[in-house]
Amino acid sequence: MSIESYLALFLAMVTIGVIPGPAVFAVTSASLVSGAKRGILMSIGLTLSDYVFIILAISGLSVVAELMGEAFVILKYLCALYLLWMGVMLFRSQGGLEEENLNRTNHKSAILTGFLISFSNPKAIIFYVALFPAFVDVNAVSFSEVLGIMLCATLAFTPINLAYTFLGARAKKFATTSERLSWLRKIAGSVMAGTGVTIALRS
Repeated sequence: MSIESYLALFLAMVTIGVIPGPAVFAVTSASLVSGAKRGILMSIGLTLSDYVFIILAISGLSVVAELMGEAFVILKYLCALYLLWMGVMLFRSQGGLEEENLNRTNHKSAILTGFLISFSNPKAIIFYVALFPAFVDVNAVSFSEVLGIMLCATLAFTPINLAYTFLGARAKKFATTSERLSWLRKIAGSVMAGTGVTIALRS
């Protein structure tokens, strides 16, 4: 791949990344309640999902296209239900979430949540099925080029996700009273639940 091809792919990824979607809403609401750490962990999951998509797209577009079938529908609804459940729990929570989210289990949960949100997002699948081949010759890509493509995805998507993460974490610092924290949890829970509903309703 030429430098021009990498640059074009990078700009396309940035364009896709800046459009608000389930990933943006999820990391923002998670950081709003639990701080930047959880948002960063979710961003790692989002990036790992992009790596998987890149490998699948290069291995064969038909593999990615199959995700649009029955298996993808099941995954999409499972992810939507999980986010809806998390949203309800946040909305009803009276406190203690900050401490709970510091344990190792929730670290893994945050990464997995980020991965599932991206992997069940139709926008991501459409990009790698329809637009990705316009920038990458999937039949003649080398291992070093795959690493270069993954680097493009990391540089394009991660800063955007982290920007929303720190935006949410910064808003959390203004919640200096229990009443404000309660309102933040309700807002974040509503956003998280809304993200789940959005994923479920998207075709």
